[in-house]
Amino acid sequence: MVSVSAQRLTEKVAVLPPSIAVAMPESEAEAPPPAGDEPQPIAGFLCIIEYVNADGVVSERAISCRKYEHFNGNPRIGAICGESRRYKTFNCDRIKAVTDAQTGECLGDGSFFEQFLVGAYKVLKHDWNTTSSNKSLIVAGLNVLSFMARCDGRWHRLEEQAIEDFVCSLWIRKEWENEPPMAEILAHARRLAPDGEVFRSAIAQYAHSSTAATVLTRFVNRVVAADGVICDKEHHWVAEYGELLEDARRAESAAKSAYKQAQKAPMPS
Repeated sequence: MVSVSAQRLTEKVAVLPPSIAVAMPESEAEAPPPAGDEPQPIAGFLCIIEYVNADGVVSERAISCRKYEHFNGNPRIGAICGESRRYKTFNCDRIKAVTDAQTGECLGDGSFFEQFLVGAYKVLKHDWNTTSSNKSLIVAGLNVLSFMARCDGRWHRLEEQAIEDFVCSLWIRKEWENEPPMAEILAHARRLAPDGEVFRSAIAQYAHSSTAATVLTRFVNRVVAADGVICDKEHHWVAEYGELLEDARRAESAAKSAYKQAQKAPMPS
């Protein structure tokens, strides 16, 4: 059963920085947001794209990415538009430029998103000096903490420091090899603007590991307290975080129990 918290989150609009409001024509192709998919590394990635629509009109759009996929052989991005707060899809071959929404750095054209294709890269340098599964766990944690950092409408440098400490702490507690490329990881965190569904999905990834969940919970509280001011929204989302993590743990436990029961069941004759 879906909890009340989860239902509220699925209805919540994207938590985009209030300073970013870029118009998007309502004629742009829309699609239902992905439901039930595993969260991707691109989830919550915030950027500005220069896009050419079917009529040849060029415009800039701030988007919070949710999904990268190949549809009928053509790569496309599923994202929430910063202006309309609707889920839309964008053909990558029509994206002429991708810009970091925080720094203004040009990241390339639509081919920039190829790195987010699940399973596309196996080389360690593309996986933050660790495995793909470890990177996925880090990204999930960054989405949770970025959501908490942005829920009061601003991104504070002390919140970013807490996020950096989270990565170091998780890396040490999980005893991962190599060193985290912190500049690259923090640059990714700054680009994130997760919505409620990404927040919920990211929390669910931490239900699989009590060690990781303990680290994340500690830093959720640190991010909220980092700027010295705790507003009502932050109180609210800390409580929601605890509820959602507990829901995810119960679901994980139920799934394991069901699997064990299925293994014990006699084979049909």
